[in-house]
Amino acid sequence: MKKNCLITMTAVFLFIGTNGIHAQGTQTQLTNLPVESKLAWATWRTDIYICTGIAFAKSIGMTANDFAVFVGNQHSITSPDDTTISAVVKTLNLLLTTYPKGKFELLKESNLMATLKWNRPYSAYFENGPVFGVSLEEFESVLYGHAIIMTKRIGIDFKYDIKGDTVFCTLKRYR
Repeated sequence: MKKNCLITMTAVFLFIGTNGIHAQGTQTQLTNLPVESKLAWATWRTDIYICTGIAFAKSIGMTANDFAVFVGNQHSITSPDDTTISAVVKTLNLLLTTYPKGKFELLKESNLMATLKWNRPYSAYFENGPVFGVSLEEFESVLYGHAIIMTKRIGIDFKYDIKGDTVFCTLKRYR
């Protein structure tokens, strides 16, 4: 009888303990973050992957420019159905305004040319130095280097000039 009582008590304690552990595991309250927070996190994560890719390329003897060429040849800047200057402007606007402090301005536009400017919100990641051994200059060379490759494929010349915290860009159709 004593043995049965001990087995029963052990079973009860195990059952209570298991349910207690299970109950604790279900206490996490999942929150639905604001879209702005999700967007900021997704943008940061994308940039971290860019830095990781550059770091990997460097670890195997390649340069940031080599990585830009690789990335630029993997995807497009617009839909194949819309390779207009306007489509490129929309893509760049989306890219830069996903940053919480991203600012983008269309200064002038025609069917053959657009003049743009934006800030460098991603530069905040590099305030304390390189990220995974990647400098701000290397990051920007990939960011804009692969844009040059993708726009060239659709007959648009992408030129940019960085002055302080502002990037000035000209898009010009050449075919």
